[in-house]
Amino acid sequence: MIKTSQSYANEESFQWYVKYLAMKKHFTTDGYDYHRYHGKIRASFDKFRTRNDAYFFEKLARKDNPEKLMLATMVVKPNAWIREIIEQEGEDRYVDWQRKIDSLSRTFKSDLQNLDDNFQANFAAVNGQHPYIMTMYMQRKISIETFTIIAHIANIFPYWEKEVVDKIVAYDIIRLIRKYRPFLEIDEKKFKDIVRERFF
Repeated sequence: MIKTSQSYANEESFQWYVKYLAMKKHFTTDGYDYHRYHGKIRASFDKFRTRNDAYFFEKLARKDNPEKLMLATMVVKPNAWIREIIEQEGEDRYVDWQRKIDSLSRTFKSDLQNLDDNFQANFAAVNGQHPYIMTMYMQRKISIETFTIIAHIANIFPYWEKEVVDKIVAYDIIRLIRKYRPFLEIDEKKFKDIVRERFF
């Protein structure tokens, strides 16, 4: 098996193995920033050559947009195994993600209709409970993209980290949307204007 894996271990497949490790670390830890370090992380090519899944990284390298393919899965499953990204499930997830990104402002406007008319009420952690907007996200009433954008616009993270009692589920969600924001290439002014039209 190792001998077979070695035939797929080349400079390009190793490059995507490194980016895969970097993106996974970005979404699962607080200290690492994928963009700051340009998707670089310490990794051994010799160790990579002995991996049984080197084939999947070679396959990843041949995709049209490997980085976005990884992102579409990791934003849902930060600890995803490479096979989950490469196989049909990952491809389908990427197509759905790209569709959302292509119509992001329309999705955002639509999702905002599911929120409370009182802008501040959406973010309040009453008695330490999950804020309304977080509940809407967990119930899939709004997309992670909408949640990420509006939470950043509201700059709500310090308040949530102080007030929300649930430090496990809520903290994972807060980290996820913090980490996701740099991947969303948006016109922030445009989305702020949409928020103003909806709430003010």
